[in-house]
Amino acid sequence: MPTFQDKKIVFSTIILLFVFILLVKLFQLQIYERKKYRYFSDMNRIRRVRLLPTRGNIYDRNGNILVENQPSYSLFAVPFESKKEKIINLLTNILNDSTSLVRKKLTEARNPFTPIKIWPNLEFERLVQIEERKLELPGVYFKVEPKRNYPDTVNSAHLLGYLAEVSKNELEALKGEDILQGDIIGKKGIEKAYDKELRGSAGYNFIEVNAFGQEIEDKEFKGEGLPQPGRHLYLTLDLELQKLAENLFADKNGGAVFLDVRNGDVLVLCSKPDFDLNYFSGNIPQNIWNGLINDPSKPLFDRMIQGEFPPGSTFKLVMLAAALEEKTVNAQTTFTCNGYYRFGARVFDCWKKSGHGTVDLTDAIKMSCNVYMYNVSLNMDVDVWARYAKQLGFGKSTGIDLPGERSGNVPDKKYLDTVYKKTGWTKGMLLNLGIGQGDLLTTPIQMAQLAMIFANSGIYYKPHVVQRIVDSQSYEFFLHTATAQQAEGISEQTFSVLRNGMKLVVNGANGTGRACYLPNVVVAGKTGTAQNPHGDDHAWFIGFAPYENPQIAFCVFIENGGGGGAQAAPIARELLKKYFEQQQLFTNKIE
Repeated sequence: MPTFQDKKIVFSTIILLFVFILLVKLFQLQIYERKKYRYFSDMNRIRRVRLLPTRGNIYDRNGNILVENQPSYSLFAVPFESKKEKIINLLTNILNDSTSLVRKKLTEARNPFTPIKIWPNLEFERLVQIEERKLELPGVYFKVEPKRNYPDTVNSAHLLGYLAEVSKNELEALKGEDILQGDIIGKKGIEKAYDKELRGSAGYNFIEVNAFGQEIEDKEFKGEGLPQPGRHLYLTLDLELQKLAENLFADKNGGAVFLDVRNGDVLVLCSKPDFDLNYFSGNIPQNIWNGLINDPSKPLFDRMIQGEFPPGSTFKLVMLAAALEEKTVNAQTTFTCNGYYRFGARVFDCWKKSGHGTVDLTDAIKMSCNVYMYNVSLNMDVDVWARYAKQLGFGKSTGIDLPGERSGNVPDKKYLDTVYKKTGWTKGMLLNLGIGQGDLLTTPIQMAQLAMIFANSGIYYKPHVVQRIVDSQSYEFFLHTATAQQAEGISEQTFSVLRNGMKLVVNGANGTGRACYLPNVVVAGKTGTAQNPHGDDHAWFIGFAPYENPQIAFCVFIENGGGGGAQAAPIARELLKKYFEQQQLFTNKIE
């Protein structure tokens, strides 16, 4: 039987053990893990406010503003303090948030202590209501942030692009780039391609708050820093030329690309129809978004770099380049055109029903004779033709510094065997390919590059839209450096013959491109009218000027526009007039 003394010792030992455990725990909490729990305490007491940088401006080549910033109010919330049902309901009512966007953002926030943007471009009336009920909205606050503003100069929606909130997939892809939920990033065009340069880097401020989430005072912490503003972009774009192109295409589907053949500068990149960029400077209304995506004219589609179309007769230059290099024809080779060509049981028409008579290679280019091309095409192997097409830049993207560019399609034997099976196609398919029809697809930017290649007799530069990037604080800048490339496998003699034919298209009697004639500048070109199984023919006109010492290459494309000579060539003429008047090559203004 234990004595009282024994019981006393046992109880004393137990008490001492508990005290020891308590002391160890206190040591762990207050000394060993002090930093950890101090951090949790500060997370409740100190609000880390992210300071977003001012996004860089975008200018044209002459310093004219294309995109700038203006102040706007954005609403932020700390999910830990604000995701209570009562607060969410109040915010939803004030913001008239029928889509439950606020609820979704607060409940799906990754870090409950990190403030997230829940409503950009807050109207002043709603801001007043939020301020009036501030005590009922702990953790909710607003900040003045820059909002994209587009001066009333040009639209250029596809080129400039727009901003929108970063998606979950984009957050994953941009890990390590200091981008958080609710941030705005570039989604299209220049804004997307140069988002990192335009965006800048965020800074941080620290504010002490009370138990109600109300701000008390700014706190100074090590590591606090100011945001670094984004860099400014100066484009190669010529504002006046771009404005004229947009006016000329105001009621058309299609567009124009004008390149400086000396360095690849993009002077004009116009795609119509387009859309109002101001729609995307805030929360785009659902009815407007539905209207854009359901519009049969596809205004969100950039026809100049994403549109893949049969090039029609403009592509005859490629077949003739291959034939000249393979020596199946020469400049003196003639064929007789009676208005049609019979191949087996099929009859292939020339665009001129009465025929062109006996024509040589130069006349065939000038008058765009289909029958001449049928004769040339039958002596060409499809893989040889495809090889020359690829050497001239087709079947691959040009590499222009814009997102979403497509590569078109150059069908070779492998492609035709896959699509039609080995017995499903004949050599006669080359008759269509030779005049730019069939399964051949190109983009307008590729056709403008082809014109540059002919302008420089094989030398070309990668098309680019950014000329220089300027630091908004130090004014140091990066200047684009143009690197010359050479179209392989095509001789100077071949280019000389084809260039001469292109000159006669515009300047010779019966040339199909006479509508682009300028009295003071010799323009070289090639028209194209591409059959379209889905509607009216597409109109093409490509070329360069001046013929000697070229400066500019171009492609004008009108979707369902009809004849290239009648419809596309006059638009090219107006743009060339404007360009050369700016260069002061005209002593008198051309009417």
